[in-house]
Amino acid sequence: MEALRDLWAGAGLDKIETREIEVVRTFADFEDFWATTLTMPNIGPPTIAKLSSGDAAHLKAEVRLRLPADSTGRVTYSAWANAITGRVPG
Repeated sequence: MEALRDLWAGAGLDKIETREIEVVRTFADFEDFWATTLTMPNIGPPTIAKLSSGDAAHLKAEVRLRLPADSTGRVTYSAWANAITGRVPG
């Protein structure tokens, strides 16, 4: 976040405020997560759909390993976005 603040300050902005926004999503199971992922415009059609069926299956298996399910089968993960605001002096 400091690098983002420095970038804006270097561009001459002041009154810079930053904030990290964290979200947590829980899916019924891995298949629910995967089906949702395939509908995302930046991942599904432009990326995964272009893979061979073997490569897509390998990717799915690797992602499954990195997103273990809890004792009820649910998959939960978190992500974050950086928000910043600033003012042009004058």
